[in-house]
Amino acid sequence: MGATTDARRGATFLGLIEENPDRTELTSLGEEVVRFALHRYGSADAALTSFEDWRGSRNRFCDLAPEWGLVTRRVVWAYPATQLLVEELQTMHDDGVDEPSLVDLVEWLHVQHPTFTVELFLRGSDDVRSRVLDEQGGLRVRELNDGTVFHSPTVFQLKAMLYHGGILMERGAEPHRLDPETDVWALREPLEFI
Repeated sequence: MGATTDARRGATFLGLIEENPDRTELTSLGEEVVRFALHRYGSADAALTSFEDWRGSRNRFCDLAPEWGLVTRRVVWAYPATQLLVEELQTMHDDGVDEPSLVDLVEWLHVQHPTFTVELFLRGSDDVRSRVLDEQGGLRVRELNDGTVFHSPTVFQLKAMLYHGGILMERGAEPHRLDPETDVWALREPLEFI
């Protein structure tokens, strides 16, 4: 039951399904993912079974199954935060910050896009927000060293999807296992301008 709830929450987060009071519906993006699975595997069950072979693998979807990697990349690019994250990570790279830690990224983003940063990266509880933000909304950077202040759907699920789609170098981690100072948020293939 927990796995189903988590999968449903993840599908909603990524814009694949829409939860209504009386039913759950696929979005147009979700329909496209199902069409791909049916075309490639013949049935949704067969597509899901193919994932069993990859369970526990540290390899990316884009390396294990390039077609699924492209689907993953398409799904995460449709998520509104992805483009901004990639643009800012590229700018950090251009400025010589090649492998920013989670702390580096949150500090950087908070200067550029404070509301976006708080909503995407920090847990929504009043306790966390009051620990991490001062009265004027500034960051208490020292508090970012505690992995539990971070929003799991971002630092674990979204980062894992960005990893599997070939966008980021490293996969995500659950907040209770997270060392924000060593958790690297770097582009796998940053653009190099001559």
